[in-house]
Amino acid sequence: MEEKQEGQRQEQSTPSLDCVDDYERKARELLSPDNAQYIFSATETETTMTRNLLAFSKYALRRRVFQGIKEVDLSCSYFGGKIKSALPFFPSSINVAPLYQGAIFDILKISENFDIPIFVSHQVIDASIDLLSLPSHVPKTCPLVWQIYLKQNNIDTTLKQVAQAKKAGFKGLALTVDTEWGIKLQNKEEYKLLPSNFLNVTSKEVSRVKKASSLPLIVKGIMAYEDAELAIECGADGIVVSNHGGRTLDHGEASLDVLPEIVKRLKSKKKTRSAEIFFDGGIRRGTDILKALALGARGCLIGRPLFYGLTVARDKGAIAVMEILRDELARAAALTGVRRIESVNSSILRLTTTMINS
Repeated sequence: MEEKQEGQRQEQSTPSLDCVDDYERKARELLSPDNAQYIFSATETETTMTRNLLAFSKYALRRRVFQGIKEVDLSCSYFGGKIKSALPFFPSSINVAPLYQGAIFDILKISENFDIPIFVSHQVIDASIDLLSLPSHVPKTCPLVWQIYLKQNNIDTTLKQVAQAKKAGFKGLALTVDTEWGIKLQNKEEYKLLPSNFLNVTSKEVSRVKKASSLPLIVKGIMAYEDAELAIECGADGIVVSNHGGRTLDHGEASLDVLPEIVKRLKSKKKTRSAEIFFDGGIRRGTDILKALALGARGCLIGRPLFYGLTVARDKGAIAVMEILRDELARAAALTGVRRIESVNSSILRLTTTMINS
């Protein structure tokens, strides 16, 4: 009965909500206790998640005038043009399955409004969904990236699917490498909506996945420059700087805090210079996206805000969240003198001593 009532609430028309925070507040009203804990919680004291959110306030944006900017080019191209995107941010491979049956298809409906990559995860696939059929649900202009979760009992099957992924229509692969100790929400190591038994991924698995397919390979879950270098040296074409939304290690660093060091290290060596660097962790505003890009990320992944959108109005809510972030990003870019988002750099940022929880 509770599940049915929640589904009925989700079917209501989208309320007048103007920012991601509005969607978060509304989602908290609508979610069941289990789903609320699943979406909003992080590990133990939740310090890492809090740091993710606060890190953006360390940087102020430098205002420019006399630029005459009427439109900002937000398009991006990755891996030598193999993956193109109308925006520099896109849906992360969030596990939306606990929200309601078929929630993954509402995520895929974002492709009807935006020609952007969408990361889809092992975690949203149940027995009724054929992983390799998912590309058929989006236009060819919307590249799907399959995010792989390796477990002790799925390695051989997964590698066979990896070999078939390109023919099936996937445009990229992402290998999750930071869940070897599982996900912990607050003080509970085992949570009924979360799977377990993830593999302790090593450089060997990175190489095996890379050899199984010619698709661009991204390694997700990098928080140290040493691991970033190793991932690229083992065959990865890109990385995602991410601490899994603060859901693995408590009292960890914020993703934004380690991003500049990782970018500097990879760009300093010929062998790793061409690696694509993506960012994940704490984005709630278009200005957050702009700051991450200015610090060297080439694209950003959006996680929890899409949970909020799906909860409030399913596909309409998810699309609305993307539109809000797009409009905020374009406005902030124009006001800082950025005409083309691929050319943004750290000159638009200033470190500030005024910390604001925005």
